[in-house]
Formats: sequence, C-alpha cells, structure tokens
Amino acid sequence: MNEKRNGVGSIIGVANQKGGVGKTTLAVHLAIGAARRGKRVILVDADPQGNSTSWLMDGILDGGMYRLLILKDAPVKMVAGLRNWGVGLLPGNYETGQALAMLGAIGRLGEIPGRIRPLGEVADLVIMDMPPSRMAGFNELLMACDWVITPTQLERLSLEGVRLMAQAVRELGERPRLMGVVPNMCRVRTREHQAQMVDLVQIFGGVVWPPLPLTIRVTEAASYGTTVYDLCPGEDVTTAMNEIVTRMMGVLNG
Repeated sequence: MNEKRNGVGSIIGVANQKGGVGKTTLAVHLAIGAARRGKRVILVDADPQGNSTSWLMDGILDGGMYRLLILKDAPVKMVAGLRNWGVGLLPGNYETGQALAMLGAIGRLGEIPGRIRPLGEVADLVIMDMPPSRMAGFNELLMACDWVITPTQLERLSLEGVRLMAQAVRELGERPRLMGVVPNMCRVRTREHQAQMVDLVQIFGGVVWPPLPLTIRVTEAASYGTTVYDLCPGEDVTTAMNEIVTRMMGVLNG
C-alpha cells in the first residue's frame, strides 16, 4: 500500500490492550522519526493521560482533542506546530476522556472517525497515541486508522494484550490492519525474553519487528523533553528505533 491513499495520508494507531508497554514512547519516536525523513507528520494524543502532549509541549497540557470532539472545531485548527520537532501535534489531556464519555452517553461515538480522518488530507502520516482499550470511543478511534502498531513487553500478560489487540483489529473488518508488533523494554540476553520472543514470532510471524532494548535512556529522554535520536544517537536503542521507523516507512511505501 502506498503511503498516501488517494491523496490522503495514512493514519496509524499505536495501541495495546495492556498499559505500561511504552505506547507513548513509540508514538512520539515514530512521529519524529518520520518527520526527520522529510515527511509531514501529525501526532494525535488521544490518550487522556496526555503523555505525548506533556512530552513534546514541555509539560503544557492542552485540550485540543476535547475541542475537536465536542466543540467540533476544524481538525487542522487544533494542530499545534512544534518547530523543534518538525511535527504537528493534536494535543490532549484528561478532558479527552470526558469528551469520549460524553459522546458515548449521547450516542455520538460514531462521529469520531469523521473528525480524525481529515487530518490525513494535510499530512503524509498521522500517528495516534491511542487511549486504553476499555474506554468508550476506543473502537471508533481505531476505525479512523488504516494501520495499527502494537508495542508489547516480552511477558505473558503483555503478549495476551497483543492477541486481544489483533482480535479487535480483525473484528473491525478491512481497516485497520495490523502493521507491526514491537517488542519493547527487552532484555534480549535473558532466557525468558528469548523464549517469549520465539513465541511472539510463532504467533505473528513477519509483523514482529526488531526489539527495543531496556534502557534508562528512554526515561531520560522523556524527562528532558527530547528523544533518543538527539540524546543518544549512537546507542543501541536509537539504532533499533531507526530500524522500526524504516520498517514502518517500508510498509507504507510497499
């Protein structure tokens, strides 16, 4: 599938049924990694925790998602241009959860895909940091996506989250499609993680992408409001992250 479908940029949701797997870390680095390769990218912070917004806006929490979903402001109007990163950000915070709950209460969750998809008309790529799957509106946000990338830890409960995520994608029909599974926070030299990696590949095959190693550098990058691309460009985690961006671009251009 080409990167742009009928002139519209692809929308990728970064999601897992389980929390604590590095979803925001992956979403931020995929967005900035693609922008560093010359793509016009918008990062959508659809998680009520607002971690992507806090990371890239230096702790400032903005309720752009709320205004988009409830006040029906034009999607492009809500995008903040982040010059330091070369990406656009549709910011979110705790009000995002309130907006999704309100739409659920009045039976208007079905409007969500139509609010998100126009972003693809002004960007080559839209990356969405998804909310927890148990929230109202999760499936509707997923329906706005063309693809899903799922980060996971190499632990039994996390791998179960990947299975549930893949099942959710299948139940929605033709879109979205599962693009990649990213093993995260990996201790690749331990027998446990080696065994879990084998299991993951046996289940999901070629959509399993290179693992991201466990390192304090990711936490440091978030704390400093930067990325591993700038903090530690020569280290293993950055090499692995660049390879994941390459895999993503390869699928989009394939």
